[in-house]
Amino acid sequence: MNADKIINSMSSQSEVEVKQIDGESEVQRGEESELVILTAHLDSVMAADPSILEEIAKEYQAEQAYGTVDETLGRLYLLRFLALSDGLALQKCLAHFQTAVDQADDKHPDLPRRQHFLAVAFNYSYGNTGVLNHLNLSIHWLQLAIDGCGNNSPHLPFWYQDLAMVYFTCYKHRKNRDDLEQAIKFESSALEMISPDHPDFVKCSHDLAQLYLYHFERLREEEDVSKGIEVLVRVVGASPSDCPGLLEAQKTLARLYMNRVRIKGSKEDVDTAIHLRKLVIEATSPGTAEHIICIQDLGAAYLEKYTLFDSFEDLELSIKHLQEAITEVPIEEPIYAALFQDLGIALMMKYYTKGGDENIKLAVQYTELSVKSLPAGDKRIPHAQKHLAQAYYGRYSLSRDIGDLKQAQDLLKQALRAIRPTDPQLHELHDTLATVYQCFFIEFGDLSYISLALDHYKLAMDGISPTSIHLCQYEQNIAHCYGFRFNSLLDHHDLELGIQYSIQSLQHGSASHLVSSSAKHILSGLLSSKFAQYNDIADLDFAIQLEVEALNGLEETNPERPMWLYDLVRLHLSYHSHTKDITHLEAALLLMKEKSLKMAHENYQLSSDYLCTCAIMEEKLWRVDGNFDRIYACIEQCNLIINCIRTDDPILPILYQFIGTSFSRMYTHSQVANSGSVSQEFSVVEDAYCALYYFRASVTSPLVTPTDCLFSAVLWARFAESLNLNETLTAYHFALGTLPNVLWIGNSLGDRYHSVVKLKISDLVSSAVAAALKFNDVKCAVEFMEQGLAITYRQMLELRDEPTQLIEQHHKIGLEFKQISLKLQEISHPERTIKQDYHSLVIRQKDLIQQIRTLPGFEDFFLPKLFKELSKAANYGPVVVLNCTSEGSAAIILLPSTHGSSGNPLSVPLPDATIADLQHHCEMLRKALGFVSAREVDKPEKERSKKSSHKRSAELSLKYFTELLDWLWKAIVKPVYDVLESNGINSGRMWWCPSGLFTFLPIHAAASNSLFIQSYTPTLDALIKARTPKAITLDSISLAAIGITDIPGKPYLKLRYVSKELNSIKKVIASANILSDAKATVSSVLETMGNHEWLHIACHGEQDVSNPLNSHLDLYDGNLSLGQILAKDLPRAQFAFLSACQTAMGSSDLPNESLHLAGGFIVAGCQATIGTLWNMEDSDGPKVAELVYKNIMDNRKALDVRATADALHSAVQSLKADGAPFERWIPFIHMGI
Repeated sequence: MNADKIINSMSSQSEVEVKQIDGESEVQRGEESELVILTAHLDSVMAADPSILEEIAKEYQAEQAYGTVDETLGRLYLLRFLALSDGLALQKCLAHFQTAVDQADDKHPDLPRRQHFLAVAFNYSYGNTGVLNHLNLSIHWLQLAIDGCGNNSPHLPFWYQDLAMVYFTCYKHRKNRDDLEQAIKFESSALEMISPDHPDFVKCSHDLAQLYLYHFERLREEEDVSKGIEVLVRVVGASPSDCPGLLEAQKTLARLYMNRVRIKGSKEDVDTAIHLRKLVIEATSPGTAEHIICIQDLGAAYLEKYTLFDSFEDLELSIKHLQEAITEVPIEEPIYAALFQDLGIALMMKYYTKGGDENIKLAVQYTELSVKSLPAGDKRIPHAQKHLAQAYYGRYSLSRDIGDLKQAQDLLKQALRAIRPTDPQLHELHDTLATVYQCFFIEFGDLSYISLALDHYKLAMDGISPTSIHLCQYEQNIAHCYGFRFNSLLDHHDLELGIQYSIQSLQHGSASHLVSSSAKHILSGLLSSKFAQYNDIADLDFAIQLEVEALNGLEETNPERPMWLYDLVRLHLSYHSHTKDITHLEAALLLMKEKSLKMAHENYQLSSDYLCTCAIMEEKLWRVDGNFDRIYACIEQCNLIINCIRTDDPILPILYQFIGTSFSRMYTHSQVANSGSVSQEFSVVEDAYCALYYFRASVTSPLVTPTDCLFSAVLWARFAESLNLNETLTAYHFALGTLPNVLWIGNSLGDRYHSVVKLKISDLVSSAVAAALKFNDVKCAVEFMEQGLAITYRQMLELRDEPTQLIEQHHKIGLEFKQISLKLQEISHPERTIKQDYHSLVIRQKDLIQQIRTLPGFEDFFLPKLFKELSKAANYGPVVVLNCTSEGSAAIILLPSTHGSSGNPLSVPLPDATIADLQHHCEMLRKALGFVSAREVDKPEKERSKKSSHKRSAELSLKYFTELLDWLWKAIVKPVYDVLESNGINSGRMWWCPSGLFTFLPIHAAASNSLFIQSYTPTLDALIKARTPKAITLDSISLAAIGITDIPGKPYLKLRYVSKELNSIKKVIASANILSDAKATVSSVLETMGNHEWLHIACHGEQDVSNPLNSHLDLYDGNLSLGQILAKDLPRAQFAFLSACQTAMGSSDLPNESLHLAGGFIVAGCQATIGTLWNMEDSDGPKVAELVYKNIMDNRKALDVRATADALHSAVQSLKADGAPFERWIPFIHMGI
C-alpha cells in the first residue's frame, strides 16, 4: 500500500460500502484527513518494531504540535493497521484514542475531533473482529462528536455521513429496519448541508438514493422508490457529463425507475430507464465488464417492457442486446451466467408469442448453461433454477412430456430450500411452482395438486407489496385455481372465492390491456358457472359484457382469441337456452363466422372446441326450426370430435351424453313418423340401442364429473323406462349413487340444500322408487327411498359414527378414518363463516374409503345400505314408507322381524293420493290453520298463539279439518291398515316414513280410534341407529327443563303458562334441573344440552321457510338456531321435548330433508323427540307435559325413552277427550324410537 492510499484510508468520511445489487457496481467514498503526516515517517510506520512510533510521536509533537501525544499515537497505529492489517496495532490505536478522549474535559475544543477518531477506530475494529458491540460504540462516539461540534462546523455533514455509514453497516449485520431508517435520516441531513456545487454532492445524493433502494427492497413501498428518484433526478439533470459519480447515479436512477415500473406499470418510467441505460452504455468503454453489464441491463429493460406492454419489437430488441453482450463477454466473467439466463428468458417469451420449436430449444439450452456455469453455493443459483424450471415448463407446453414438468418441480423445490426467506424474488418461485402444480392437476385430475397450487399462489401474493404490479396477476391465478376446483367439486365456497379474487384482480390491475383482458375473461367464466348454479340472469349479462370487453382488449393475432370467442359463443347459447331470446342465438351464429375461429379450426388448433360448439349450435337451431337433419349433424360433429381428441379428454362423457340425447330424439321422432317398413323399424331399434349405449358410456366413464354423471344417468333412466327396460333400475342406481358426490360434504349445508332444490333431487328419488315398484322390485324401491331421504342429515350422522369394528380389526386405518371424520365434523359447522382448507381432508377420506372397501368384511363400507340391513328398522313394529309421483302414489310396508313375511316388503297402491290430491289437501290444511289461532304454514309467527278464534272461523276450521282427516283416512291410512290387518297386525308401535308432499300432512291423526302408537322417522337408518343403547343406566338419567316466559324488550312474546309448565314437570320429576328466563341464555342452554340426557324446552319457536337453518327457539338473550343444534354432538342425549311452535315443520322446498328443529335434535344424538307441526296453544303446554312425564313415571318408574311415544299418545288422547279442537291436539308428533 503506497503512502497516498494509506493517507486516504485514514478518511473519516463514512467509507460506506453499498453492496452490489442486480449487477450494479460497488460504491465507496472517502474523506481527506486534516492531519498531514510527514511522508518520511511512513516507512517507520510499517517497521518490524512498532516501538519507534513512540519516538515519532514525540518528534512530531515537538515540530508541529497537534492535539496530544496519545492522539498522534492513535493515528500512527491506525496507519500501521491499515498498512499491515496488524490487529495489535488497532488495539493500541483504540487505547490511545480512548486516553486522548479521557484527557479532554467536556468543553475542550478538540474533544469532538478525538471522539470522532475513536468512533472511526471502533468502526475499523468491527471490520477486523466482527464484534457487533464495536459498531454500537462507534455510533455512541460519533453521536457525541456530532452533538459537540456545533451546527456551523465544516465537519458536520461528513460526520453525518460517517454516522449513516455505521448505521448502514449495523443494518447489514442485524437486518434491523430502525438501523436502515437512521442511516437514511443522517444521510439526508448530510445532503441538506452540502452545497449542490460541492464535489461530493453527486456522490452523497447517490448514496442516499441507494439507501432508499435498500428500504424499498425491505418494505416494497412505492414511496421509497419515488424519494430515490426525486433525489437523483435533480442531480442527473443538472450535472455535466464529465461529473464524477454521474455514471453511477444514472445507473441507480434507471434501477429506481424499473422498480417503479414493477409497481405502477408506467410506460413512461420504463422508457426513461431505457434512455438512462443507453446513456450509460455510451459513457462506458466497449469490451469492459462495466460496458457489457450495461448492455445486459438494457436488454433486461426491453424484456420487462415487453412483458408489460406486449410489443414484439421490444422483445426483439431485448434479444439483440443480450446476444451482443454475450459476444463481448469472456467465459470467466461472473456475468456470463446471468447473460445466458436473460437470453434464455427472452427466447422463451418469443416462443410463447410466436411459437417455434427452435426458440424453446434454445431457451432450455441457454438456461441450462446458466445454471451449470454458476459455482456451488452461489446465491444466484435458486433464481437460475427458477428460470430453468420455466424453460422446462415451456417445453412441456409444446411436447406434453411429463418429464419436463417433473424436472421443473424438482428444480423449484431445490430453489425454495436454498433461497433466503427475505429474498425479494421469493414470490416468483412460489408462483412458478404453483403453475407447475396446476399443470399436474390438468394432467392427472388429482385435486391435491390444486390445493398445492393455491397454497403457493397465496405464498407468492403474501411475498409482494400491496402495490406490486404482480398482485393482480397472482389474484387472477388464484381465481383460476378456485374455478378449476369448483368445476371438479362444485364447492360453492370455491366459486365465491374465485369471483372475489377475480374482482380484486380487476381492481388492482394496471393499464395493461392484456392483464386486464385476462382478468375479465376469468371473471366471465366464473360468473357463467355462478349462473349455472343459481340461474340469475344478471350474472350471465355481466359475464357476456366482460367477455366482450376482454376480446376487445386482445389483438386479432393473439393465440387466446379463438378460445375466448368460443366462450362468448357458449355464453350467448346459455342465454338463449334460458330466455329463448333468438337474438342471442343469432349473435352466436355471427361469432362462429369470425375469421380467427375458422383459421384456428383449419389449422387444427382448438378444432374439437369448434366442432363441439357447432354441434351445440345445431341442437339449438333444431329447437327453433324442428329440422331433424340438424340432429344428424350433431351426432356427426360429436363423432368427429371423439376421433380427434385424446382418450383421457374430460369432454368425452359430455359428448357421449350429447350423442345419447340426439339418438333418443331420433328414436322418438322415428316412432311418430314410422312408415311401418322393416328398414324403418330396424333404424328405430338402432337409434334406441345407440342412445342407451352412449348414455351408459357417459355414466360409466372414469372422466365424468358427479353432476354430469347424474344428468346422464337420469336421461338414461327415463329413456330406458320409456322402452320398458329393466335397465332403468341400473340407471337409477347410478343416479342415486352420485348424490353423495353431487351434494359433496365439503360444501356448506346451505349450498347442499340449494343443490337439492336446483337438481330436483326429491323428484328424482320419487321417480326412482316408482320405477322400482313398476318393475316389481319392492326391495330396490326401499333402497332407493333410503338413498334419497335426509341426505344431508345422513352425511352428518356418518361423520359421527364410531367405526368400532374397523378400529378393532384394522387399527391404523380405522383410527385415521375416525380422526378425519372428527375434523370434518368440526369444520363443517353449519354456522362457520371462515372456512379452512378442508378439501384435502375430504379427498383423503374418499381415498381411505376405497382402501377400507378392499379389506375383508368391509366391502360395503360407506355404501348405501341394502334392504337386508334396512329391514331392521321394522324390528319393533311396521314401518310405512310413502312415495308420490305424477304417475301415482304408493305405500311400502316393512313388516316386523317377528312376521313370517318380514323379508318381503309390501307395496300398497294409493290411487286416491295423486299429486293433485296431495296438493289440494295441503292447501286445505293451510286454510284450516288460517282460520284459527295457529299459524299459516308459509308465514313465520312470533307467538305460540295470538289470533282470536271467532265462531265462523272455528266452523270453517272444523269443516276443513274434518274433510282433510277423512281423506287422509280413506286415501292413505285405511289402505295401509287393511294390509297390516290382513297380515295379523292390528295394534302396537308403527312408524311413518313420508316423502315429498306426504311430509306436510298429519297422517298420524287420520284414524279416529287408532290402536297403533304412531311415530315418524326421517329415514330407516336413523331409526335403526336411534335404537343403539346409550352407555348409561336408567337411574343416572337427568332431565333439564328450560323455559322462557319473558324476553327483554319483547313484551308481546310473553308466555304466561311456561312457569306452570316447568312447575308441572318439577312436580312429577323432583330432580329436574330448571333453567328459566335469565338463566336460559343461548350459551347456558347449549352447555346444558351436553350435560343432560333428557331436555324439555318451553318457549317460542319459529320455522324459517326461506332459510331453514335459521329456524330457531327464542331464548332469553337470542336465538338457538337449527344450525347451532346440528353442530352440537350430544352423545349422552336420549330425548328432547320441544314444547314450542313449528318445531317439527319442514321446508316446502326440501320436503325430504327433515329440516326442522325436532329432526335437528335427532341428528345431534337424541333417540327420540316430541315436536309440533304448527303453532301450539300456550295453555296446552303444562297439560301435555305433565301427562307425558306422569305416564312415563307411572308405567316405567324412571325416565325411559322407549316409553315416550306411548306417553305422548295417551296425552293427546286426553286432549281429544277433553274436547280440544283439531288444531290443538294434531300438531304434537313423536319422532324416533
